[in-house]
Amino acid sequence: MITLLNKVNQNNIKLLKSTALFQSSLQLSKFKYFSTINNNTDKNQKIIEFKNGEIKSQYLINNNNNNINQITLIKPSESTSTTLINANSISIINKAKSYFLPKGYPNSVSPDYIHYYKWLFCQNVVGSVTYVLSTHALLTTVVGMSVASALPFAAAISWVLKDGLGAFALVFFANKFSTLLDFDLKKYKFRGDILHNLGVLLEMCTPFIQGYFLPLASISNLSKGLAGLIYGSTRASLNKSFSIKDNIGDITAKYQSQSMAAYLMGMGIGSTFGLLLSGSTFSGISIVFSLSFVHMFLGYKAVKSINLKSLNKQRLSIIIDNWLLNSEILNSKIVNNNEEFIFDSKYNKEPHIKLGLSSDDKEFLNNPQEILNSINFSKSNNNNEYFIVLDKKNQKEQQISVYYLEGQQSNNYNDQYNQNLIYIKSFFHSHIIRNEILNNPTKSSEEIFKISQEKVDEKYQFFINDLIKSSQWNINPNTILMMEIGESKFKLN
Repeated sequence: MITLLNKVNQNNIKLLKSTALFQSSLQLSKFKYFSTINNNTDKNQKIIEFKNGEIKSQYLINNNNNNINQITLIKPSESTSTTLINANSISIINKAKSYFLPKGYPNSVSPDYIHYYKWLFCQNVVGSVTYVLSTHALLTTVVGMSVASALPFAAAISWVLKDGLGAFALVFFANKFSTLLDFDLKKYKFRGDILHNLGVLLEMCTPFIQGYFLPLASISNLSKGLAGLIYGSTRASLNKSFSIKDNIGDITAKYQSQSMAAYLMGMGIGSTFGLLLSGSTFSGISIVFSLSFVHMFLGYKAVKSINLKSLNKQRLSIIIDNWLLNSEILNSKIVNNNEEFIFDSKYNKEPHIKLGLSSDDKEFLNNPQEILNSINFSKSNNNNEYFIVLDKKNQKEQQISVYYLEGQQSNNYNDQYNQNLIYIKSFFHSHIIRNEILNNPTKSSEEIFKISQEKVDEKYQFFINDLIKSSQWNINPNTILMMEIGESKFKLN
């Protein structure tokens, strides 16, 4: 930078007669931000360069009789207005940040980014330790089988089959459950941790029961494979929530750097454990068992630190319940803290709310009278957006089914936004019906629908206005609602 400034034409520098003009010229260059401190208006002007909120360097402009004739870099020891960190230390820290944190951190990511990834880094270190120890146990078993049978090829076949059987089962899981990973990513992320640790513990058991190596190793591989699938799927949605400058690729790349550093660190620790515990399989399984609980705890802390602003069924239910009681929209941090992910929340229990059902669902064909009554009820209340059917198998098994009506389709931004509002309104309506069923189980369907419709007419518009004004929650078309919503729509003639 100094070399660049020294090469500036001296005749042009002399034209800068005022500090304001000089500062304006510098701001057109690649400097990020400058602040001026005028200690002596007659002789000099100090300029401090900031980058990402931190002091990068300081310059002193010597002003001799209003003629600017020298620009000097102030070394840290010469600064009297600000205490600076040693330049070499700053360089090392910034270099480390560039390898492991997204460009522009912390201004390029949401505040919960660092809290989540610090716990995840520690969890990955522990996971790498258990990986080394469990792999050692597997290899010990395979070598023992090879020696016992005198057929090394049979042991090799067993090793390959365990991967093949696990991979085959992964295809079916991905097809059936892949969409659910977005809707409840906290719950599935934590269950992924459970599956990972289950797989590790099964691998540690193989030396004790070598005769069942193939089934144990296959189940273990499947369990860890499912965990890996869940991790990869949920990571995409999480990185999207952390990104505030469309830098998802950068966040993902830096995660790979962080995970590799954690892997290498854990490998070193695990190898040390392996050498110390050589020949003691029981001690190894005891350590892995203990580390599995540490791994789970770190995973819990990581998930708990996430502050999602997208709406899924549980988060929207928490918001609605609180608003109905207090007429207040909770902020995202409070709602995320109250979101349950270890066990199913009360909102995932009967009666379930199903959005966007089609004629292929068995509930549609089994309840012709209920559907007709619901359509007539919606028409009488000028509801041309959806109709709701209460499916009662018995007193305990009930389902609230929402069917959407077809309107004029368009890709217009406002139409997409309005579609999201329709989904929220139908869920708000269904949630009130659900509350009525739970609080007054003896009431008839007609009474429940009448009361719920009155509440929707009275309260919904105030609720949605408060939700939009809060600016805490993403309901625009660019951030899809994290709910399982069918694509079918019906048209009434």
